[in-house]
Amino acid sequence: MGTDMVWRRQRLFTPGPTPIPDRVQEAMAAPIVYHRGPDFPVFLTHLIRDLKLVLPTTDDTFLLSCAGTGAMEAGIVNCLSHGDRVIVVSAGQFGEKWVDLCRAYGTDVKVLDFPWGEPADPSRLEKALHQYPDTKAVLATHSETSTGVMHDIEALGRIVGKTDALFLVDGISSVVAHALPTTKWGVDIAVTASQKGLMLPPGLAAITISDRAWEAAGRSDLPRAYLDLDRYRKALSEGRGPATLPVTLMAGLRASLDIILEQGMEAIWQQHEIQARAVRGAAQALCLTCFAASPSNALTAIGLPEEIDGLALMESMRTDFGVVVGGGLGDLRGKIIRISNLGYVDDLDVLTAVSALEMGLQKIGWQFQAGAGVGVAEGIIGEGKQ
Repeated sequence: MGTDMVWRRQRLFTPGPTPIPDRVQEAMAAPIVYHRGPDFPVFLTHLIRDLKLVLPTTDDTFLLSCAGTGAMEAGIVNCLSHGDRVIVVSAGQFGEKWVDLCRAYGTDVKVLDFPWGEPADPSRLEKALHQYPDTKAVLATHSETSTGVMHDIEALGRIVGKTDALFLVDGISSVVAHALPTTKWGVDIAVTASQKGLMLPPGLAAITISDRAWEAAGRSDLPRAYLDLDRYRKALSEGRGPATLPVTLMAGLRASLDIILEQGMEAIWQQHEIQARAVRGAAQALCLTCFAASPSNALTAIGLPEEIDGLALMESMRTDFGVVVGGGLGDLRGKIIRISNLGYVDDLDVLTAVSALEMGLQKIGWQFQAGAGVGVAEGIIGEGKQ
């Protein structure tokens, strides 16, 4: 082995997968649970009961053995029909994913495009719904991780609620960092996934479905089998899944939910808000900009000037300091970096990420006052403790 190889701990500040607590790792390393054993029905029903507290929601909720994209697809195939007109609110790569999924199933998609980095304007959605009064569903993203933007789902939900359209929301990266009260905000379908705020490996997703969405499911003619939520409803009434569930991930979810609920949702939402604000403040102190006009508390997208190569900066942070952050997607490649504080990230972790950002910037020759970013971040976190 070459002497230039240096072992370095990798610290994840990506918006998924996120760091996994030791307690969760230990739970997943325990002996595997039999999914048809006598104890499983209580385990499953209590797991879903507590998961519903995290959003929060009172709607039917199911665990799916798939990525978050699979849960998005489940929402479409259970509630829509071929040729249905839908409006997709899109302002980033994950808004575009709704578009791709809807088109794959033959719906009539009207895309309400917004510039990447900008939040959706509710008044434009209102005009679109007046223009297309036969719209069957509106689909939106809560936290757009490709840009760091937070869309105002509550405001969009009020507008959709004036119509007969369903409201489907991708909460994959927002759940845990932000509240997503489905009933209060008029959300008929909400989805999330394990590798984000729930602090698990990828492979487990969750979906909620309202009474209005169940009614639409009875009229839907889109093909579905594995993702047929009615099968999940019938199976859950018997304390099981319609197919073999990922019991190892579910054991981890049990530990993760225990951690989350012990801390309390209000405290966790506040923690994400303070940490995200600390990263944004640090970026400004380093003469950089926050790319998102309405930033999410799950991550911070930092806009970079032309003279900074975002790919080189990310590589320096990773190889020199073991700090792994997200890069720009699509046309934003090399133009932004994305630092996540989602999930199992504490205040000292945030300061580590900011410190690595400073040192990476110094290495590539960016001029700023050394320690400025860390100082601002420390101040914001300290104020939040008072």
